[in-house]
Amino acid sequence: MSLTPWAPSTPTALLAGRGLPGVALGYVAVFVLAVLSVHFAPPDSDVATWWPAAGVGSAMVVLSPPRHWPALLGGVLVVTGAANALEGRGLEVAALFGLGNAAESLVLALVLRAGRAPRSSLVPMRAPEDLPRVLVAIAAGAMTAGTLVAATVAIALEGSFAATWTNVTAAHGAATLLILPLALMVGDPQARLSDDPRVLQAVQVVATLGAFALVHHSGQSLPLAFLPLPLLVWGAQVLSPRALALEALAAGLIVTALATEGGGPFGSDGDISARVRDALVQLDLVVIALVSLPLALNVSQRRAALREAVAVGETYRRSMTESVIGTLLLRPTDGGLHVLDLNEPAGDLLGVRRDDLLGRDWADALGPHGGLVVDAAREMTAGRRSGWEHELWFATEPARCVRLALSWVPDTSSGDLVVAQLVDLTEQRVAQRSLEKELGFNAALLDATTGISIIAADRDGLATYVNRGTRRLLGYAPSDLVGRRHLVDLYDPEELRERPAETELGAPVSGDWTFVGADGRRLRVSVSVTPLRDAAGELIGYLQVGEDVTERALAQDALRAALEKERQGVEELERLDRSKSDFLATVSHELRTPMTSIMGFNELLASEAVGPVNERQRELLRRGTRAGQRLLGLIENILTMSRTESLVESAHHVPLDLGALLVRVVETTEPLGDGELTVTLTLPPSGDVRVVGDAAQLERALVNVVSNAMKFTPGGEVRVALGSVGDDAGQPGRAVVTVEDTGIGIPVEEQGRLFERFFRASSAVRASIPGTGLGLAIVRTIVQAHAGTVTVDSQPGEGTTVRISLPLHPSR
Repeated sequence: MSLTPWAPSTPTALLAGRGLPGVALGYVAVFVLAVLSVHFAPPDSDVATWWPAAGVGSAMVVLSPPRHWPALLGGVLVVTGAANALEGRGLEVAALFGLGNAAESLVLALVLRAGRAPRSSLVPMRAPEDLPRVLVAIAAGAMTAGTLVAATVAIALEGSFAATWTNVTAAHGAATLLILPLALMVGDPQARLSDDPRVLQAVQVVATLGAFALVHHSGQSLPLAFLPLPLLVWGAQVLSPRALALEALAAGLIVTALATEGGGPFGSDGDISARVRDALVQLDLVVIALVSLPLALNVSQRRAALREAVAVGETYRRSMTESVIGTLLLRPTDGGLHVLDLNEPAGDLLGVRRDDLLGRDWADALGPHGGLVVDAAREMTAGRRSGWEHELWFATEPARCVRLALSWVPDTSSGDLVVAQLVDLTEQRVAQRSLEKELGFNAALLDATTGISIIAADRDGLATYVNRGTRRLLGYAPSDLVGRRHLVDLYDPEELRERPAETELGAPVSGDWTFVGADGRRLRVSVSVTPLRDAAGELIGYLQVGEDVTERALAQDALRAALEKERQGVEELERLDRSKSDFLATVSHELRTPMTSIMGFNELLASEAVGPVNERQRELLRRGTRAGQRLLGLIENILTMSRTESLVESAHHVPLDLGALLVRVVETTEPLGDGELTVTLTLPPSGDVRVVGDAAQLERALVNVVSNAMKFTPGGEVRVALGSVGDDAGQPGRAVVTVEDTGIGIPVEEQGRLFERFFRASSAVRASIPGTGLGLAIVRTIVQAHAGTVTVDSQPGEGTTVRISLPLHPSR
């Protein structure tokens, strides 16, 4: 039997999966077949000519786990005994016949399972080498049944032991030989393999069974029993093993049935006795089985092997195609190396398309390297080497450096093959060349650096390299230091003892140190000592870089003195600035108080509380009010500017509605405009736009922006809009206030200075528009204190757009 396990579709698993219904159906089949076989037995014979119940019963036992055998064998004994009793045999004889059938199934199952674990699944019949054990098992079972039945006939019925043994053994063996192989193929996917069309298979089955029926029908007496056998051979090529086993079983049924009715070359010859006829029929059944089964198993095995080989080939080709390493499949020829296949990376490295290289001699495509590669391939095929590897530069555009590795694959279905693998080393080699150039350049650079001392030392601090700058600086020649002096020998020993905290293992790490030259000169040198480590992190030495800083130290002392002087000057300026701020605050406060009174009197007069006012007087009062508001705004700007340094500290940030704040700003600034100026406010329809900030400071900034727009837009339009933008990072978005006017605009070259204190654009000066140049400076200070931004975009003569962006409240 084949030793290859297969699960879960083993015959044992299939029968176990059917449970009691499957067993009951098997017993019914055994009973019916046994009754029919006894019923159609020759009148002059004590046993049946053909006993298919033996094949079915043995299949039930074989396909079941050994732990179920006692129950199954008892069932076979009872069912076959009952069938014999039903057809008129005595109870003792029927029971002994049933015992013979049960013993046959047991012996057959034991032989098939010999050498296998008790709990293991039965392995199906797949290959020709499985057939001998099946034949031995069938023969052993049939002879066991023949012995028991013949003994029963000889003792109980006084019949012939030899004749009965021969008939029973042949009848049981022939029937089991046709039925058991079919049972062993149940559930085996390999037994279902067939590459031919179903139509052709159907034609073959009809032709074969028709031929058996034609040869063995009642009107045909010629000795043509061999005629259908070539059709069975054809069936082995066309059908799956399981289908061929079914066909052989059907052919056996046809032969047995027609011969029993007196048809065919076995039943129509009156000179042949019934016993001889039965023997010829059973022999024909054995021939049918032995002609069809081995050939079917052979063809099936070949189909499976072919499919496996195709799958392996496809797997190899797919892995080669999908590999990131360039791979070529080559066949050595007398003229060179014939390209059988290559993948895309190989074509890219070679600078050719795949179709342009397939079928060609690779040696020609390799150019000057072709002879070298062909010689290496010949040495491998001659057995002088197993592989070959070399680094080549291909003359592609651009040139590529490739590591080429050849390996020999002998005795394939396509003959000896050579596999070439290409690894792109271009970047590595280019980098290596660049590194070598860089190392050479660095060596030359170090040697040419005469203004700096560079000394390399080993892990013990002993000098191993000295550049020219060291000789110029200290007066030591390389031969005086390399291999002779340690780094610490160059320092002032007294200073080393005084500064132990700045040394490591007795040597300075970095800082300014005093060196002692070869002539005893003392120099102030800025030193940096760097430990050198290998790839594993192990210390391999030190690199000391030193620069003469004697003059620089003197310059630094002078610089420190200058900086101290400058610090004192800055402190004086800060004091003056504080005095200025205090003065501005005082003056602004003193101006604000009477202006507030003047504004109050104007409002009182305008309300006619002290008497009627005509239109001319009312216009003058309005102008006075506007002038007063502008002056109050100027005073407020001066006060704000005087305390800009404390805006952040004094701010009281709370969530607030920016839209409501803009409404107040427009209402506050609207009286500043003349009758020809239009001010519009656009708020988002979606609801509140909330930010976190100081309401008074933000209102001051927005009033400055809107009043500026109105002041520089005579007879035009000022548009104020509020919106918001999202944030792709998932953070809260930003609120955007846009103030757009159609005023005089600002020259492009002056827009970069708009946020400077006291700066006024030339266009405003020419238009004689009053102002201090503090408005936008205050706006930027307040907006930045709220984590916002302010931008200005202006075109002279067309207008100005100011945008203020503030972070939205997180809950918005």
